[in-house]
Parts: sequence; structure tokens; C-alpha cells
Amino acid sequence: MSIKIATAPCSWGVWYADGSPSNTPWQVFLDQAQKAGYKALELGPDGYLPTDLNILKDELAKRNLEICAGTVCYEFDQYNSFADFKHKIDDLCKRLVELNAKYLVTMDGSNVGDLSENKIGYIAKDYEKYFQMFKDLGEYTLKNYAIEVVFHPHAVSIIETEKEIEDMLEYTGLNLAFDTGHHACVNGLPQQNERSTIDFMKKHREKIKYLHFKNVNMAVHKKVINEKLGINWGFDNDLMCDLEDGTIDFIEIKKFLNEINFNGIAVIEQDMPNANTDYANAAAKRNLEYLIKIDMI
Repeated sequence: MSIKIATAPCSWGVWYADGSPSNTPWQVFLDQAQKAGYKALELGPDGYLPTDLNILKDELAKRNLEICAGTVCYEFDQYNSFADFKHKIDDLCKRLVELNAKYLVTMDGSNVGDLSENKIGYIAKDYEKYFQMFKDLGEYTLKNYAIEVVFHPHAVSIIETEKEIEDMLEYTGLNLAFDTGHHACVNGLPQQNERSTIDFMKKHREKIKYLHFKNVNMAVHKKVINEKLGINWGFDNDLMCDLEDGTIDFIEIKKFLNEINFNGIAVIEQDMPNANTDYANAAAKRNLEYLIKIDMI
């Protein structure tokens, strides 16, 4: 196998273009990512890193960094079709082409409720509307920019359960940006060596083209489930933990990726909304060092 390990602004507590919630300056993010040993990055929230290509290329070159993908997280429940958000895609894809990036990681940010209760009344027709949007998006970026949309199932979103993921894959033909932590939070149990993540990867190995590496704090996950607190409460209380410390066995994941001769990108992406810049930087270092220790890279 050959895995390119990357990171993303969210690992520094940056979820929005203004740098919040950690308020890490983009220059600091780039400096610390480079010093931690990373060679590749996702763009993250569009507008966080400079949109001026000359500035961005210069800043990346100074640090020997490259961009591996762009990121799209829209509230798709606010749209009726791809045409409603197509104008946002063109500018981003043009930049990705100039940066030699080949992927557009796409996830849903709709308000489905803290317990996904707003989806309870969804019927097949509702899902098909969203599936068609994702399919049209993928066909458009591939045809016009040679950029592949890889869909990222996300906890507390329209596409989170295994059935929703499988229905989306069948309808759209898209490949996955598979997030180990999000999958375990929604589909797994709060126990050591939880199986949902690795079992799904094995079942859909041909669709795993891009990875997000996360792990799950067992105690927090158990509290979320037992007290019906919701995944968003979990995120705010460090549900995502260091790769070495959670319920997912990354040794087993490494063996599986080696078995299928995985050749692609894996982004260490630890959601830490309460972390300050220095804490996030330390975690990013620890996670990379752990993957080196287990010979993932």
C-alpha cells in the first residue's frame, strides 16, 4: 500500500472560514502543519486559506506543502437541485485545478436535529432529491475539471447510517471519503475494538478511495448513547480522541489497507471544537507519530 497522510484545518479547531472556533491564523496552521511533518492538506472551509492563488501557492511552496483536496460542506436541505449551488462550485474547482488537487470532499451540513429527528419523516423521494444533487455534482466536476467528488458520510446529517450510505452509493455511483470516526459514532457500539468501521470498509472496499482517520472516545460515546445526548453534544465534549486511544483498532485498519493495496490519501482529521491552537497542534503531532509507529506510512 501507499498512503499519503494529510491533515486539515479542522484538526486545528477550524470549522469555519473565519478560523473559528479555535481562531487559529491560517499562517500559524500552515507553519505548524509543516513542522509537525505533514506534506499535504485539505483546503478546509472555503475562504480560510487564501483564495488568491498566487498568495496561496507561494505560502505552500515556502513550506513544501501541497493541497490534496477541496472541501464542500453545504446545507443541502436548503437546495432543490444542483443548479442552486453550482455557482459556488466553479470558483473552488478552478482553484483546485491550479493546485493540482484531484478530489472534492463533499459532506452534508443540513439541520437534521441533534438526534437526527428532522429526518424521521423522510421517504424515498426525499432521499432521491439529495442523491440526484450529489450525482449531478460529481458528474459536473469530473466532466469539467477532472476532479472527483468523494462523498463523506457525516454524523447528524442526511447521509450517516449504513443504509443511507449504501442507498447513496447505489444511486450516485460516487466513491467515498470514508470517515472512520463518524461511521463508528453512528453505526457502532461504544466498546473496545468496535467492528462497524472495519466491517463496512471490508464490505465496500471498492468504494473506499479516500479516508479520514478519526477515533472515538468510548466513555463519551457511551454517555451519548445511554443518555440520548446527541452526537453534537459528544463533539463538544471530546467524542473524537487521538488515534491511539479510541475504540477503533487502527492496527486492523492498517492490515486491511495493506491487504487491498490501498493507494490514496488519508487525512488525520480530529474534530476538536474546544481546542486552542497549541493543544490542536500537539494532537496533530501525536497522531502522525502514532501512524509512523504502527508502520501505516
